[in-house]
Amino acid sequence: MALYRWTMRNPFVQLHEMQDEMARLMRELAGDVPQSSALPQLNVYDDGEAFRVRAELPGLKRDKLDIQVAGDVLTIKAERPPEESNGSYHRRERSSGAYSRSVTLPDAVDVDHVRANYQHGVLEVMLPRAPESRPRKIAIESR
Repeated sequence: MALYRWTMRNPFVQLHEMQDEMARLMRELAGDVPQSSALPQLNVYDDGEAFRVRAELPGLKRDKLDIQVAGDVLTIKAERPPEESNGSYHRRERSSGAYSRSVTLPDAVDVDHVRANYQHGVLEVMLPRAPESRPRKIAIESR
């Protein structure tokens, strides 16, 4: 009669191995596209008079951009066509297709005076604050 030694593996090691394998399979299925980045990447800042938004949209044509403002929400929609390739990819990180990004601003904006500029792959949107939401200096009366 032969004796066999039975050992139990740490279940957390097994879970970690399964997680690594799932991540590998997802990268393979997605073509190694980074999943954590929101598109388009943008910065929003307030200069006191207006909100200014800068979004990175390299390689897009102006006619593929759609910018909308409703109340205090700015929405940027864009569409990047797929790249033509006769060969096979070794790495594919540039995404294609339609995407949208909405940002809620801290205050209402004056939608009649919103301006946008697109140069060198950077979209800049200037959204003036609505008159009622602009900070006002209050004069102190002397008696």
